[in-house]
Amino acid sequence: MRLRCSICGNWDWLARDNWSECSHCRLMVRDVNEVGEVSRDIVARLESGIVDLKLDPAEQWTLDPAGLRNAAWRFGFEVTPIAHVEGDARFPPDYSPARAHSSRAKAEPHKIGLGIMARAADAADIVEIATDYRGAFARIVVLLDGTADEAGGLAAQIPWIEVAHHPLAGDFAAQRNRLQDMMRTRWIMQIDTDERPDAALLDALGWLVAAADRDGLRSLGLPRRNLVDGVQSASYPDIQYRLNRSDIRFAGRVHERPVVPFVESSLALAGALEHRLDGERVRERTRIYEAMSTGAGRPEDETLLLAPFDPVAVP
Repeated sequence: MRLRCSICGNWDWLARDNWSECSHCRLMVRDVNEVGEVSRDIVARLESGIVDLKLDPAEQWTLDPAGLRNAAWRFGFEVTPIAHVEGDARFPPDYSPARAHSSRAKAEPHKIGLGIMARAADAADIVEIATDYRGAFARIVVLLDGTADEAGGLAAQIPWIEVAHHPLAGDFAAQRNRLQDMMRTRWIMQIDTDERPDAALLDALGWLVAAADRDGLRSLGLPRRNLVDGVQSASYPDIQYRLNRSDIRFAGRVHERPVVPFVESSLALAGALEHRLDGERVRERTRIYEAMSTGAGRPEDETLLLAPFDPVAVP
């Protein structure tokens, strides 16, 4: 069994000198068996208003500036560097001891657009999403892998959103890039019709993008909670970079990812996307992806998706 990180939920630990490093959020611990106590210490320091691991190092854990921002956002805090810095130097991933002021994050209004990649067969889900999130985003746009008639019929059902159409043609990145260009908002959240942002993520969106703009970030990775046949699977946090500036481009026909320098991206662990899956569809998807691109089937993903979630460890 591999113990999960108590900040991000990841189970993959890297050996680094005398530390174990979480490969997702950059938390470094002396003993992975003590991650629960470590997270309580991190929260206590954030609540105090200052985290200075140079002047007051912790004995069992450490975070660099980028890692501290990951942890702060996870627990609902915003952080500001103690020393004045600008641009991508505000929270560098440089393994130096983090030093920052902290404060509780407060909800902020935003003008984020919601983009939805969909098929004509997903009409019921599209109507549900458009209805449920009508007031949560500045605008909602659907890009349909379908015909003009199918797009027109859908638009007639939900006239308050924009519906366009273009064949997917087996290229997910190209379709996401088309959707990026259609949105006309500075920040865009993209989802598929089997995904939903949870309440915590919706509440955090305003302050997350405001903090990202201050730190010169253009791409935010969101945790995805996979529910297979209604049961949460072991595949978590399953980070998806779906909250992006409009100028971001995606690459990769399958398992597409944004093309962005590492220092211009960050995890945004406040809330999650919920992903509803059918077990048979999971198995079928492995075969489909492999046919689309050699190696894209990733059977290890299927294994995790079909295994039940354990909040402490994974098999």
